[in-house]
Amino acid sequence: MFVVGLNVSEAPNLLPSFWQDTFLSRTVLGNAVWNWLIACAIVLAALALRRPVSRLAELIGKKALSRDQETGAAMAAALAPAVRLLVVLIGLSLALQSGLLAYSEKVGLFFQHVIDTLKAVVLCLALAGVGVSLLENSTRKAKADGNKQTVTMHVFYRRAIQVAAIVIGVFIGLRVWGFDISGLLAGLGIGGLALSLAAQDTFSNLLGGLTIMTDHAFSIGDVITTPDVEGIVEDIGFRSTKVRTFTQMQVTVPNSRLSSNTVTNLSRVIKRRIRFSISLEYGTTPDQIRSLIEKLKTRMAAREHLIPENTIIALEKFSASSIDVLFQCFTKTLDFIQYLKEQEDILLEIMEVMEQEKLSFAFSALTVHLNDLSRQRETIEQAQPGVPVKD
Repeated sequence: MFVVGLNVSEAPNLLPSFWQDTFLSRTVLGNAVWNWLIACAIVLAALALRRPVSRLAELIGKKALSRDQETGAAMAAALAPAVRLLVVLIGLSLALQSGLLAYSEKVGLFFQHVIDTLKAVVLCLALAGVGVSLLENSTRKAKADGNKQTVTMHVFYRRAIQVAAIVIGVFIGLRVWGFDISGLLAGLGIGGLALSLAAQDTFSNLLGGLTIMTDHAFSIGDVITTPDVEGIVEDIGFRSTKVRTFTQMQVTVPNSRLSSNTVTNLSRVIKRRIRFSISLEYGTTPDQIRSLIEKLKTRMAAREHLIPENTIIALEKFSASSIDVLFQCFTKTLDFIQYLKEQEDILLEIMEVMEQEKLSFAFSALTVHLNDLSRQRETIEQAQPGVPVKD
């Protein structure tokens, strides 16, 4: 796959004749100072040209994808690290493998391994950049459509692409430097049992992350509540999930706990319930209760954000100190702040109707009857004459 470069025993004499007797003709590490300066100039030129070449590649990407310049710009930006490293790689190849410098066969083989390793890095950076840029293009469309599940899956896919690129680069690098990949894989197979026992929690968290992704239990940006934490999901990783609590604390929860515990996703409600009891005094007449219920039903039916067929207003029960009227309705408002505002407006309307009907809310009260001790004494004396009564 990789071709070994040219190794020379003698470097060519590139010094002009009128500088032959100067210090530039002196030999340092087997090469003339002039040749070293040329090699360094090539490398420095490559370092200086890497950013301009990257910008030029970005312009070419925009022109090539003129119908979708945003995609072209994203692709060029993702490929920019690979392009910059490629320019440096070309400079190193010209300086080390063009015959400008003379070195031994072992040194030449070392330089060849370095160049081939950089080629593998460029390849992996390019593949990862293309994959991530295409994925981010789909992610932008999913965000525009409000599809949070797709956005969450794309975050997981992006990390998988990056991990795969790193693994491929490592295996190619090991192959370049002469390591036996098959032997390494066999060694991993033998030590797999010990590794699995040592990293049991890590593997369970990885499986938990895959379970969360495949089940679509929640997405980034959802409000969830679990036995461990309650808040907004900020990130879902391979090992853990980060949740921002309502006290603005960031809590990191292992995926294995989330996948095994009950998770309530508060962001996926299709309607919100408003439920409470209206406690009336026991002096309220049945006609007043009927009038109250009818007027409340009429007013609730006129509210824009309520679902009329789900509204229930009815006499519920007789409590110890009040007559309770059940009030239950569902609102189409999903935002929590707007939900509280809707509930506030409903409560104020109930107060207005109560005032119109001249009704009062009942208070929890306990009536205590205190017996008169003098009457108790007279009763006992009449029942048992002659028996002294103690106070």
